[in-house]
Amino acid sequence: MHRISDFVTDAFSLDILKELLARVSEQEDKVSQPFYQRYYTALLKHVLAVACDSSQVHVAGLTYYAEVLCALFRAPEFSIKVPLNMENPQQSNIDYIYESIGSDFQNHFDNMNADQIRIIIKGFFSFNTEISSMRNHLRDFLIQIKEHNGEDTSDLYLEEREAEIQQAQQRKRDVPGILKPDEVEDEDMR
Repeated sequence: MHRISDFVTDAFSLDILKELLARVSEQEDKVSQPFYQRYYTALLKHVLAVACDSSQVHVAGLTYYAEVLCALFRAPEFSIKVPLNMENPQQSNIDYIYESIGSDFQNHFDNMNADQIRIIIKGFFSFNTEISSMRNHLRDFLIQIKEHNGEDTSDLYLEEREAEIQQAQQRKRDVPGILKPDEVEDEDMR
């Protein structure tokens, strides 16, 4: 049997997961709520584990992880009605996730204090409807992790650099005469 974290390492898999989460949220409660109760916490923890692994994020890109994290952190606020904490069903799902993820982060990131972890988790909930803000929040979190580990953080900006390059190339194509004739893509040749 494959672990969830083995599955959520590339863009295609993250797209599938994002689609699954969207479809579950649209289902009737008799279908969606048992799914959430059984799989939500494990999905969230596995996606966060992979997203926090500095060797994995660049494979799919921050935006894909941000999209999935938005869906995951939106669910307890807008979709999940059943208790996720079976040991204490009276506890709100958001409080349960704060505690559960906070405990995991405290165990794995000894360089961060309780306030830093609280702000990181609060950001995940606060930015759950804004993909670009979630991406920036995730990047800031990953920079903290990488800097503590003495790793290079430049790969966390690859998406933006690639977009800047594409925009610069487009601007050059838009100005007649800047590119040599052999560098211009012919519309009929595509």
